[in-house]
Amino acid sequence: MTKRIMVRKKQRVVKIVLAGFLLIGLASCANQFTKPVAKTEAELKAAPGTLLIMAERESGSESFTTRLFINEGYLHISDARSPADFILFNRKEQTIYNVTQDDKTIMVIRNKAVEIDSPIELDYQEESQPSGAIPKIDGRQATHYRFTANGKHCYDAVVMPKDFMPDVLAAMREFRMVLAGEHATTVERTPKDLLDACDLSLNVFYAIQHMDHGLPIREWDRKGYQRFMKDYRTDLLASEGTFDLPKDFKRYSVGDVLVQTPDEEAQASDTKKELQVMGDSQGGELTGSR
Repeated sequence: MTKRIMVRKKQRVVKIVLAGFLLIGLASCANQFTKPVAKTEAELKAAPGTLLIMAERESGSESFTTRLFINEGYLHISDARSPADFILFNRKEQTIYNVTQDDKTIMVIRNKAVEIDSPIELDYQEESQPSGAIPKIDGRQATHYRFTANGKHCYDAVVMPKDFMPDVLAAMREFRMVLAGEHATTVERTPKDLLDACDLSLNVFYAIQHMDHGLPIREWDRKGYQRFMKDYRTDLLASEGTFDLPKDFKRYSVGDVLVQTPDEEAQASDTKKELQVMGDSQGGELTGSR
């Protein structure tokens, strides 16, 4: 009798232990599949980021300074030629906003996948060599990549290893892909005799290949464009308003028929709702309410 009681006690202890392990396992699984809480717009704007100061030159122009501020939510670009104008890339929306102060407009470039094939054959190649001419940065040595399309020299990039500012690298790749999607919309409308293998490669079909190896700190092309990093600073907070868009500027996208300000868009939406309510209250639907 005593042995039987002891066996029952042991079985009860084993069941309690197994139940405990089961609860721990379920808790672990729950934690594993719990999605992180998305940050609010205000939290993303307040997140610390990195400032890049670049020297840039376009074909036939004088050198000017470009400033890029990157954090987990945004990329803000402005340059010394027109400080009031700026480009804002919303990483959450994957949308680029090009703000022009003089005509009070915002060109909106939304994310679109590149879903076309190149209308001409592209043979895009790269070759590399260590760039000893540039001093090491944080103990890392840059590499010089040379890119050609169909045998023609197109582009050069001096690139840091992938572990150098990976957050900045990710933002720049996202930005370039949105631009590539926009450029792709013009390819089929371009006469075939005007298509250029370098332009198609760099701007559409291989737009981020030079970033596959890491962050470019110097780059130049065959047409005279140049850009190199003069300085960078990490763990900074952006000034208030850096990631805000002017509310009274008209917004448009390439190919848009209608250009509206955000206030006009809101007003149109309210009018639409009022028409729908009126139609419902009359027991019918008004034409044009959708």
